[in-house]
Amino acid sequence: MPLPRIGVVIVTMGTRPRELDALLASVGKQGVPAARVVLVGNATPLTDVTTDATKIPLDENPGCPGGRNVGLELLRASDDVDVVVELDDDGLLIADDVFYEPELVLRHPRTSPARHAAHYRFTARNRVWLTRRRLPVLLIPVHLGVWVFLSMARMRSLSGARAWWGGFAEGARTPCGPRKPMKWRTVWRMTRLGRPPIL
Repeated sequence: MPLPRIGVVIVTMGTRPRELDALLASVGKQGVPAARVVLVGNATPLTDVTTDATKIPLDENPGCPGGRNVGLELLRASDDVDVVVELDDDGLLIADDVFYEPELVLRHPRTSPARHAAHYRFTARNRVWLTRRRLPVLLIPVHLGVWVFLSMARMRSLSGARAWWGGFAEGARTPCGPRKPMKWRTVWRMTRLGRPPIL
C-alpha cells in the first residue's frame, strides 16, 4: 500500500524568522518528504525567506485560520496531496519521522493567547468591526462604551493595553465590510433572553 502524499501548510507573520527557518529545515528532513509545502505570509512579503516551498504572500493578515485556509485551497486545487499537516511558524518537528509516526500525539502547551500583543490588537479591531457591521447605529456607542470599560477593567498588561487601543483605533478608522445591522426586533428578543447586545 503506497504511503499518503503529504502536503504542509505553514502560516507566518514574518515575526519569527529563526523559528521559521528551523521549521522549514525540520520539514525538509522528514524521512518521507512532503509532496508539497506551502508557506503563507500573513501581511508579510516573504522576500527574506529562502525556501523551495510555494510562497503565498498576503497583503492583509486574515489571522491564522484565514492564512491556513488560503494554503489549504491551494493544496486542494493542486490535487496532489492526500493528507495535510498545518503548522504555525514557531512549530518544530523534532524527529525525522513525525509525519508517519502512528503513535505520535501532538499537544500544545496550555498558554493564553493574551501572551501576544497581537491578540489584544486583533480582538479590539475585530470587535469594533463587528459592532459597526451588525448593531443598529444607536447601539454602537453604547456597546463600545460598555466594552471599553469592561476591557480596561480586566486589562493586566500595559503593552496589551497599548496594542488594544491601537486595534480599537484601527477598527474605528478602517472599513469594516458591508453593514447588515440586526433589526430592533432582534435586539428586543436578545434582551428578553438575557443577552442584550450592549455587552
